[in-house]
Amino acid sequence: MHYLHLMVVAVALLSMAHPIPAAEPASNRTYCNPLSLPNYPVGRLCREITNGRPSDDWMWRLGYQEQFRELADVSALWHEGKWILYPSVDMAWISEDNGGTWKHAPLNVRDLGYAPTIVKHRNQFLLMASDSPLYVASSPLGPFRELGKIELQFAASMPPPIDPMLFSDSDQRLYYYWGCSPSGGIWGVELDRDQPTQVIGRPQELIPFRPDRFPWEAVGEWNQNPNRGWVEGAWMLKHNGRYYLTYSAGGTENRTYAMGCYWGDSPLGPFHPQKRNPILRTVDGLITGSAHGCIVPGPNDELWAFYTIRASVVHAFERRLGMDRAYFDSDGELYVRGATSLPQWLPGHQKSDSPATPWLPLNGELRTVGSTNLAKLEGRFAVDNDLRTWWQADSSDEQPELISTFMAPATVHAVRIVWRDVGLDTAHGVVAGPFGYRVELETVDGKWQTIVDRISSQEDLLVDYQECQPTVGQRIRLVVVNWPPGITPAVVEFTAFGITQRASQISGL
Repeated sequence: MHYLHLMVVAVALLSMAHPIPAAEPASNRTYCNPLSLPNYPVGRLCREITNGRPSDDWMWRLGYQEQFRELADVSALWHEGKWILYPSVDMAWISEDNGGTWKHAPLNVRDLGYAPTIVKHRNQFLLMASDSPLYVASSPLGPFRELGKIELQFAASMPPPIDPMLFSDSDQRLYYYWGCSPSGGIWGVELDRDQPTQVIGRPQELIPFRPDRFPWEAVGEWNQNPNRGWVEGAWMLKHNGRYYLTYSAGGTENRTYAMGCYWGDSPLGPFHPQKRNPILRTVDGLITGSAHGCIVPGPNDELWAFYTIRASVVHAFERRLGMDRAYFDSDGELYVRGATSLPQWLPGHQKSDSPATPWLPLNGELRTVGSTNLAKLEGRFAVDNDLRTWWQADSSDEQPELISTFMAPATVHAVRIVWRDVGLDTAHGVVAGPFGYRVELETVDGKWQTIVDRISSQEDLLVDYQECQPTVGQRIRLVVVNWPPGITPAVVEFTAFGITQRASQISGL
């Protein structure tokens, strides 16, 4: 009997022996990177551009301008049982279920510049971004009022006031860290705890750029340029009386962008590099360039790393966000086990020592066919584990479909869709919005059951991760029903997560 025919028979027999329940909404027990944040904004550097205009700027990867969406350089706050995210381009996002779902909560100061930082200091919240004034509020969601710029005289040897970080120590002393330059390092200085725009003492370099000692700091896809590092993205974490100063290097546009850590016994050092460095570096797979973010205690006082993810198709700053657990080893060194792209248990749902679920991609790199294909943008690009490729249907396709065939019958537990809104052009009224779709599973030969229904969704989710009622099937289909006017829907990744059935579990096989 032919293998594929055998699989179809197996699915049919299984469905008769074990009736498949109708799809029902499932409460979130897991999350998956990149994070499913609603209302991803248009990038800071492409708001006023003209789509298609040629550009020699190295940041435009294809040689011409095109609008894209962007979130990056995130600071996170765990406050009163909620996560609040403050990324570049727009603020803020809130999760009340430990990171399972997020809501956009615009501040009265939504975009202060790149790399925002926020700190709770003396029962108030201080907020600023690159080269911005300092703001204060009694609530982490504002309203914020301006205090003015930090009054620091910058010498020629110092980096510009980019990528700030504010840290309030347990003794209520306040510190300011910054740095983002081609070959400079991370600097720091104390601020007046009562008048935080005032500087106390002299600024000093805390972490130098040392590509001779740490080759991973050099810029490039292969860290091949030791003349530049872009040491940036400082973050301070205090643990057991020790101060951990993290930073990023290697260039946010590169897969080698990584996060390192120095430690010291005081907020201004001297600092020493960890033996375990870099602490987060992910160069292969869907999630790469995982750096520039923060490490903070969250639910149950466990450590979490929030970080930037590379997605640079048209521009170097086209990026997404991710989160994963962080740890201290037995020597007191800080680390992250790696950026994940598979479903992870949320706090309270973890069933073993590992936060990873047993659900694996069921259709990765397998036969995936679109109802139509734009030239050289076939369905296989939606399952190739790459944020920089995509499937795009022909513009005449009124209801694009994408079908993947599994290797064997499998139980699907969740689905992730990463979209690309081709044609985004706010200057001409083409704006981002929700994609309406459904995901169906072929549970019996020729019969399809809906396992995810987002046709009526009003959420603008550029990354959409949905758990579903566990359902057994052999093929999975994405049906795109509606999308924003002027936008051409494109699918960067279409992933079914679950567990392949063993032969012994299937009657008659």
